[in-house]
Amino acid sequence: MKVKHRIFGLFITIFTLCGCTSSVAYYTDTLVLKQQISEDIDFQVVKETVVTVSDEMPEMEYAEYDGGDGLPWVASYVEGTPETTSEDFLVTYDANGVELSRTPVLDSTVVTPAVAPKMQFGGTISVGSEFYPKITTYGVDCYGCHVSEDGYGGTSVGVSVGLHSVRQPDGNMQEGITYGGYYIVAADPNIPLCSIVTIYDHGFSGDGLQEGVPFQAIVLDRGGAIKGAKLDLFKGSEQVHNISINRAYSNPKVVIERVGGRVGRACAV
Repeated sequence: MKVKHRIFGLFITIFTLCGCTSSVAYYTDTLVLKQQISEDIDFQVVKETVVTVSDEMPEMEYAEYDGGDGLPWVASYVEGTPETTSEDFLVTYDANGVELSRTPVLDSTVVTPAVAPKMQFGGTISVGSEFYPKITTYGVDCYGCHVSEDGYGGTSVGVSVGLHSVRQPDGNMQEGITYGGYYIVAADPNIPLCSIVTIYDHGFSGDGLQEGVPFQAIVLDRGGAIKGAKLDLFKGSEQVHNISINRAYSNPKVVIERVGGRVGRACAV
C-alpha cells in the first residue's frame, strides 16, 4: 500500500480550561502532516502547547525605591504573576477530529517562575498606596499660626478651626477636632487637599483616639515643615493636652483611601 504525504498550511486554535484553583490553556500551533492511508482513512498530526497556571501565589513583598519617577516615600501595589508551565505535544486526530494519541515533545517543558506581588516604593499618590510617616500634632494656637482675636484660624482648604471647634461641611461650627467625622491632618503637597487616609499602628490616645486602633483622617492643611513622609495631626489647642502619644509606636502606616474631593472651600465627606 502506498502512502501519500500532503503538507497543509498554518492554522491556530486556542482552547482554555479554567477551574476554581488553576487553569490549563491549549495552544494548537501548526498542522504538521495529513496522511491518507486509504481513500476513506486519513489523520492529522498537530503540535499543541499546553500551559498550566499555578493556583498559588507568593506572599506580597516590599521593594525599595528603585530610582523611578515616583515618590521615594510612597509604596504602590504592583501585581504579581503565578508560576506557569508549558509543554509541547504531538497530537494525532482522525478525520472526524477525534484524538487518537498524544506524545510529549522531548525537552519542550518550560517553567516560568512566579513573580511575587509587591508594594514598590517610588509609587504614586493613589488609592491603596501607603507610606510610613513621622506624625506630629499641632493646634490652632501653634507658633506662627494666624489666629483671630476670637481664637479662630483657617486651614489651607479654607475650613475655619477653633481651639475647641471646627466648621463642618454644612457650614456649622461643631465642638471637637474632627471634620465630617474625620480627624484633620496637614500633609505633603503631593497629597491633594481633601484626600482621606487611614492611620494604623499609631500611639495616639485621647479625644476619641486609642493606641493602635486605626482611625481615618482628612487632609485639610499644609505646613512648612510637613514634606515627604510626615503628617501633622490637628488637636485643637497647643495648650490643652487632649491628645497624648505613646512613643513606643514608632512606625505608623498610612493608607490612602481617597485622593482629593474638594468642593469649593469645603471637602466632600
